[in-house]
Amino acid sequence: MELVEVQNIQKIFRENSQAVQALTDISLTIRPGEFTALCGPSGSGKTTLLNLIGCLDRPTQGKILLDGDEISRASQQDLTKIRLRKIGFIFQDFNLIPSYTALENIEYVLWLQGVRAAARQKSALEICSRFGIEKLIGRRPSKLSRGQQQRVAVARAIIHKPKIVLGDELTANLDHKTGADLMDFLKKLNQEEGMTFVYATHDPVMMERANRIVRMQDGKIINAS
Repeated sequence: MELVEVQNIQKIFRENSQAVQALTDISLTIRPGEFTALCGPSGSGKTTLLNLIGCLDRPTQGKILLDGDEISRASQQDLTKIRLRKIGFIFQDFNLIPSYTALENIEYVLWLQGVRAAARQKSALEICSRFGIEKLIGRRPSKLSRGQQQRVAVARAIIHKPKIVLGDELTANLDHKTGADLMDFLKKLNQEEGMTFVYATHDPVMMERANRIVRMQDGKIINAS
């Protein structure tokens, strides 16, 4: 069974009363355990496609299934539930909550799920130990380096064991070594635990780590090797 099925998707935005076609007739499948890069220049539609798969937006036309659920016409309430249960997000600017400690940021998704404090803290501490960031748990984001913030963001994205993890330009704000280290770490999670990753990038380091590359241009898929 495919984890993600995107069927003949179109996405049109309205800007100043003008229709802007962001995606045109996109079809794509993602299987469990893939480590897939969406590649293409700025404006090619990578982020728009990620947002649709991640239940952050709806297509104008077409159909999307995630783990057997049709998400393209789901209610906002259902989309919120699907995001909490099945999707992990790693954002380019990390989106950490400034007033929360690293540990509290990592726990956040479990808090939204209604997990009790003791259980969610136990899970967060375990993942911090695994990521090698246990000494950072009491620090707030402003006291963390960019690489440390990114590790906290990754830990938060996977703590609830999502079906799929989505990332947008993960290494854009990192130096070369930190970005390469991050991608090696994500690849290890993919290989050892079968975790599914789909990420948008134009970074050669990230493309090298992918086991599948989907190339996009002008809102279309031009190659999906």
